[in-house]
Amino acid sequence: MRVRFTALLAALALALSVSTAWAQSQTGQIFGKVTDESGAILPGVTVTLSGPVLLQPLTASTSETGTFQFPRLEVGTYKVKFELPGFKTIIKEGIQVSVGFSANVSAQMAVSTVQETVTVTGESPIVDTKETGTKSTFTVEQLQSIPSARDPWVILQQTAGIAMDRENIGGNMSGQQSNFVSRGASPGNTKWSVDGIDTTDMAATGASPTYYDFDAFQEMTINTGGVDVSQQTGGVGVMLVTKSGSDRFRGSTRFYETNDRFESNNITDDMRRQGASSGNPIQDIKDYGIEMGGPIRKGRAWVWGSFGKNDINVGVVNFYKPTPECQAFKSSAVALGTPIKDVNQCLNPDNTLLQTTNLKGEVQLFKGNKLSVFNSMSKKERNARGADDLHPIETTQRQRAVSPNFGTKWWLTGPSPTYKFGDQWVLTDRLLMDVDYAHVGNNFILDFHEDALSDVQPALIVSTGLNLRSASQSVFLRPVNSVNYNGNYFLPATLGADHALKFGAYWRDAYSESIGHTGGFASARFPNQAAFDTDTCATGLAAGCAASLTRDSHTAYRLTNIAAFVQDTITHQRLTFQLGVRYDMNHDEALAATIPASGLMPDLLPAVSFPGVDPGITFKDISPRLGVTYDLQGDGRTVARVNYARYYGQVGTGGVAGQVNPLTGVTVRYPWVDINGDRFVQANEVQPASGNFANFQALSGNWDPANPSSPKTANTNDPDLKNDSTDEVIAGVAREIGRGFAVDAAYIWRRYDNFSSSFTLRSDGSFVSSGDYIPVQYTPQTSACPVAGARCDAVTAYYPSFQLGGITRQINTPNFHRSYNGFEVNARRRMQNHWMMNTSVSYNSIIQHYGDGSYQNPNNIAVRNGFQYDYATSGSGIGNVFVNARWLFKLSGLYQLPYAFNVSAFYNARQGYPFEAAVVVNNPITLADGRTVTALPNGGGNPTIILDPIGENRLPNYQNLDLHVERPISFGSTRIVPAVDVFNVTNNNTIQALRGTQNATNANNIQAIVAPRVLRFGVRVSW
Repeated sequence: MRVRFTALLAALALALSVSTAWAQSQTGQIFGKVTDESGAILPGVTVTLSGPVLLQPLTASTSETGTFQFPRLEVGTYKVKFELPGFKTIIKEGIQVSVGFSANVSAQMAVSTVQETVTVTGESPIVDTKETGTKSTFTVEQLQSIPSARDPWVILQQTAGIAMDRENIGGNMSGQQSNFVSRGASPGNTKWSVDGIDTTDMAATGASPTYYDFDAFQEMTINTGGVDVSQQTGGVGVMLVTKSGSDRFRGSTRFYETNDRFESNNITDDMRRQGASSGNPIQDIKDYGIEMGGPIRKGRAWVWGSFGKNDINVGVVNFYKPTPECQAFKSSAVALGTPIKDVNQCLNPDNTLLQTTNLKGEVQLFKGNKLSVFNSMSKKERNARGADDLHPIETTQRQRAVSPNFGTKWWLTGPSPTYKFGDQWVLTDRLLMDVDYAHVGNNFILDFHEDALSDVQPALIVSTGLNLRSASQSVFLRPVNSVNYNGNYFLPATLGADHALKFGAYWRDAYSESIGHTGGFASARFPNQAAFDTDTCATGLAAGCAASLTRDSHTAYRLTNIAAFVQDTITHQRLTFQLGVRYDMNHDEALAATIPASGLMPDLLPAVSFPGVDPGITFKDISPRLGVTYDLQGDGRTVARVNYARYYGQVGTGGVAGQVNPLTGVTVRYPWVDINGDRFVQANEVQPASGNFANFQALSGNWDPANPSSPKTANTNDPDLKNDSTDEVIAGVAREIGRGFAVDAAYIWRRYDNFSSSFTLRSDGSFVSSGDYIPVQYTPQTSACPVAGARCDAVTAYYPSFQLGGITRQINTPNFHRSYNGFEVNARRRMQNHWMMNTSVSYNSIIQHYGDGSYQNPNNIAVRNGFQYDYATSGSGIGNVFVNARWLFKLSGLYQLPYAFNVSAFYNARQGYPFEAAVVVNNPITLADGRTVTALPNGGGNPTIILDPIGENRLPNYQNLDLHVERPISFGSTRIVPAVDVFNVTNNNTIQALRGTQNATNANNIQAIVAPRVLRFGVRVSW
């Protein structure tokens, strides 16, 4: 892999030459105004800020308007002291600062002829008078005491308005990161950051590049809308803040275990008859680790570190060991005759090992200057990624870190590394700047379950989706280097108001390299199980069998992102304006690489040596942000707000250049006759229509049958291609209804536009249109619909009126957009008087709008246009889930009982997700002209036709309750907290996914259900 050292050195030189700043830094601020008892402003008051997260106290003087500001404070609890000769000194303690929170700590000072101090506690504000968006903050107290599976994704599950693609019961889903949707936004626009480092995976945009030690977190903040200029996208912003050292040596260790000895069964006989012959139990989960930190030199240098390991072993519905005895349980009749406990003993363990280390250091170089260093190493190993009822063990993949043969260990390969070097400089009490450099060495390999499977062709049963024999291998290297520069400047009493300026610049170099191989260079496609069992593919073309021929992939991309932004927060009495603008430049290119010829059909899929290409397209986006808040009563307890924002999409590596890269993975499908009867594809058995390999049934990848070895592709990008955009308006009001108790209500409107897609071209270079497709009526044969209750309705499918070519152009999809309307109410109460609470209710509607020219293939447009948008999960270890919930309700809280017992709970409910019942247009198909075909002509293939408008047919509503009980025991400065968690208290068995193909033997079979009730025992020791 080639790394652009010159660019990296230039960026580092720039970072060292400017002296500081912050880009999506995970900090908050304290501000306020000081007056005397008559309300007259007091300039020149000395304001001193101290707290355990500060190496040294900070000081400021109030301006001529009596105002002050401490920007970019780390998460923690602070003390603010106000001093002025002739007045009583005031100390305000227990001021809590979280990510993005602006704490208004104003003071009214009384005249005094003697030295006197007044200390005020318990008045930390809970309403942010400058907040224009929507977010949820989870403190370390909530993270540790509210029952959860202890990873960031289950905290996202607790966040208002966010719908997850899986339900994690006690950690049964913690081996793979979840997908999630908020307000209909693309998950690809999610932003992940750790201690201010943007760590988002730029190849799988929106994903986290790594896994985490949960006990390393001090706080998590989830932004869902109205974000300021420091975030490019309108997606969810996941901001993770790790712990740090202090002037006192402190730490904690823990051990948790969840085991099937303390687990119930939630599978009924009816569910077993519906295909869930087994449950999906937790077999054993162990979560343990330690974190500690303290002073190297008090007030000057701190250090902190952590180590965590999570060993997860779970069962998956109908994912059995490969022995004949266990495979027999795939039959519901056999499974029904055996106790469920014995059936579950036959489940093949899906094992994931997560291991993370963190190290952080901070040192005060000189007054006002702080240097920080952070490192994280994250390792993941999994034995059967993709395990489910349609992927037996040999078709799953092993996941692990990439070998050092592909690059330097601890930098490009090995446990995924993260490094950050930062410097912060407080130049005056009004000017603060900092700079940081970060490297994220994301890498992993998805390998064959066994090395010998590299030469074995996979097989697919088309009607049921069952995979057989083998799979594929993929190697991923995704290092990212970035430099961030940010500053804050406080300018009071200017143009009739106080101005708090935030400005910054950002440079990011993202590289991604992917190498892929499919076993045996082909996949054999059998129309149904009987065709595989009896090998009807050997009888001739009428059997409807097909061969998907593959060529290896080897792509390398470099994406450069340069951004700059400025925002002015203008405060005049009760009114605050936030005016901001952001500029982003994104440019990606495809780099040189070589792929070998197909080992099966080298003439059709020959070797290619690619010199690389610059697509010549650069996105230059300007994003305005405008927010207004008004303190309705002047006491900071009731605040109305409105916000407008324009966001642009997160461009991934290959997002543009991938369109013109000939080395993407190629899969091309043709009719196949198994002449020798071995159920494997040989070159002489592939039989394209009329003997012409340009007459394929289906094609994916950048491949031209007329010039298959060309070092460049005939595909193009529209030179006027634009980045996708999101417009958002939020209007809301927040009200503190009691001490530490606030309620917030907001209406949200969004419009998603400028999506891009690859449109197929005719031979003359014009676009294929929907008018070029011919309708055909299709009714599945009775023999193809053996399941009682299956809906084998007649459907209308479409196929091209001429043979499609493989040449495409990426354009902005004309006349297509999504519209969102939603309403959220949140209530939160800090821990006071023995209890705390966090609750939310959300209503969502996200509609898709297809206009003229917005599609080419009319299949399924009628059930999508004007109906709900349901995000279809793919990858990340799960599929066949369509995320869309019109309503969601979430409630968590803790109560301190007598005798020091703490009881907490999390209740989660939502509407059931859409169920896409469908018919696959499969062999035999009768066309309007009387011909009978096995697949729709001219590249029409075997489409899946959805039967109902999206959102009108849904799975059952979901609800779940988890409980947590703990009893802290203290010995001096040591605190021991034994705890018991009960997940899925009611032992509900809500169906999470069904097999939707109706003309199949597994129609409406249960694919996934909620895991059963289980207990977790744990102990945490802190000192």
